[in-house]
Amino acid sequence: MNLTSPSPKIVIIGGGFSGALVAANLLRNATIPLSISLIEKNQEIGRGVAYGTKEISHLLNVPAGKMSAFSDEPDHFLNWLFENGYKSIAPSTFVSRRIYGDYIQAILNEAQSNAMVYVQLERITDEAIAIETSQQKTTIYLRNGRILSAQKVILALGNFPASLPAPLRSLDEHYVRCAWSAEATTNLTNDESILLVGTGLTMVDVVISLHQQGFQGKIYAISRHGLTPIAHQPTTPYPTFIELETAPKTARRLLKRVRQEINLASLQGEDWRAVLNSLRPITQELWQALPLTEQRRFLRHVKAYWEVHRHRIAQEIASVLSEMHQSGQMNYYAGRLQTSQVSGDLVTVTIQQHRTGIPTNLQVNRIVNCTGANANYASQNNPLIKNLREQGLLVPHVLSLGIKTAPNGALINAEGKVSEILYTLGTARKGELWETIAVPELRVQTATIARQILQSLETRSQVQRVLSVFKTGNHFSKSEKSVILFRQLFDKESSTYTYLIADPETKVAILIDPVLEQVERDLQVLRELGLTLGYCLETHIHADHITGANRLRELTGCLNIVPHKAIVSEVDDYITDGSIWQLGNVQLQAIATPGHTDSHMAYLINDIYLLTGDALLIRGCGRTDFQNGSAEVLYDTITKKLFTLPDETLVYPCHDYQGRTVSTIGEEKQWNSRLVGRSREEFIDFMNNLNLPYPKKMPIAVPANQQGGKFFFVAEDYQI
Repeated sequence: MNLTSPSPKIVIIGGGFSGALVAANLLRNATIPLSISLIEKNQEIGRGVAYGTKEISHLLNVPAGKMSAFSDEPDHFLNWLFENGYKSIAPSTFVSRRIYGDYIQAILNEAQSNAMVYVQLERITDEAIAIETSQQKTTIYLRNGRILSAQKVILALGNFPASLPAPLRSLDEHYVRCAWSAEATTNLTNDESILLVGTGLTMVDVVISLHQQGFQGKIYAISRHGLTPIAHQPTTPYPTFIELETAPKTARRLLKRVRQEINLASLQGEDWRAVLNSLRPITQELWQALPLTEQRRFLRHVKAYWEVHRHRIAQEIASVLSEMHQSGQMNYYAGRLQTSQVSGDLVTVTIQQHRTGIPTNLQVNRIVNCTGANANYASQNNPLIKNLREQGLLVPHVLSLGIKTAPNGALINAEGKVSEILYTLGTARKGELWETIAVPELRVQTATIARQILQSLETRSQVQRVLSVFKTGNHFSKSEKSVILFRQLFDKESSTYTYLIADPETKVAILIDPVLEQVERDLQVLRELGLTLGYCLETHIHADHITGANRLRELTGCLNIVPHKAIVSEVDDYITDGSIWQLGNVQLQAIATPGHTDSHMAYLINDIYLLTGDALLIRGCGRTDFQNGSAEVLYDTITKKLFTLPDETLVYPCHDYQGRTVSTIGEEKQWNSRLVGRSREEFIDFMNNLNLPYPKKMPIAVPANQQGGKFFFVAEDYQI
């Protein structure tokens, strides 16, 4: 079998900060032949909306010392500034966003120059308008007619322009401009006036541009609450005061807890900013712990206040805004737009003020839409988004914030399947993560996606040298298939069996259901037997222990495989029902066995050894009261699938609590007390009334296993 193939192709759609940084991480870390295409419709790569500004007075909202593009190199940006002539800039300086765009471009250029000769980057100035996926290939169609194919596609689409408020949609472009357009503030005279719709960070940029060009006319700004961004102040690190396990699970109680801490901090002389800074490392987890109804309540009642306190601005920018407001040039309104009507060169806009309900008429020469980025993918008219949405490959998030994604950024399609091809990051993940658009989050997401893709491609390339995996039937005779190495290993704390299966000739091994605390034991067994670990497989997402798969992959370079339909990040592949894998003398057949969980899989080894996971236990079966379990489905799984196998088939479960190690299908058909003598309805009633306590490790184990076994504590204080 010839295993040579063309270089894997990765296509990145979007060449702003996120797309450029994904490309740079791939170039910096790839160790196998790789072809990368970076598609961006604008001429400049690496800038996007945020860093594409021409105004040198548009500053970062975070000091330079915290703006490294690489979390493991915290001084990277400061060092670049020093090396490029900005020697007077201190870690506390708020640098121009234009300069930061130069930095991102320099990172990509350097990564491309220093990449291995067999790692290539093509920069394409064009727009992707459609994607087609099939089992054979993924095809990307560009506006100019070019067609690309790829193994992996990363949607780094950044921010879409704000939608125009309904009362302004009848006005033409002479009166209404987008804040991101180059013409937003041009050709205004000092006797004219301007209305800015929105009072957040986008409004700040427009005001600073007007100030920079010496505009002396009236500036009005309106938003529902009339809140404006607040200035940064120096703070000291504040201790964590909310534990994830005990954090309030309603927006009201969470807000109350934060306010209590702010009051306590004030009594100790601490600024409220330090309290909010301390939430930064766990904000995503706090968001994800809120039920959907509470997330909606947060968006309705708290969002506006959170954003002006969380997304703060440089003190020098705040001073400009304050001076303009105090002079009477700048006026803020809290309320809603009601109507707009053109009269000559002016537009009369009626505002209903927030608290009083009193209508106020403003006459302005221009209106600029400053309502910020549009994250509602359900209403996006972008051709690529529409194409993916219509195919069901992209599903808008229920909160109208981004799209549905797995923890690793892979897209989840309309059928609930996690894509093995399409990934995204940034604004597209806002509904899932909430905090996802600032540099600390984006630098982690870009590095993680690049690392995950490279691990998948590089590890697969290594393992293919010794591994021949193919879909086939009876390739070996029964006597040949019995010549394998089989070990049953036990974890006492969770009563979990881990199975080591290997081919004595190639010396390549598979571990099924490894346990994190037993990784050293497993490695020792592998060393003693002279084996190379090729795969870690899971029967399901476990609730009673953390898998050792991620740690074993870090230490051995093995591939981590989980059942089809399991929503898990940090994995290399998924195994589907009925697939048959051949590893030398080892033949493994996957049998979908849902019921205990909805993505459960059993593995039949050489038609002899049946690894049943938690579906069928010795004289019992797995519970069905969590992780989308179903007594009905489990009954059918056991009786219509597993019990149809030959009676002599050996049954090896994932757990046993009485010291039993092996049974047979024949024994279980005769003696399994949960099934024998019970009708389907009786079994369902029995299982639904077990009332078992949940596994004690479940709150930790399930989230960790949904990340492939990645388990860590976050202790960094971002203070931004």
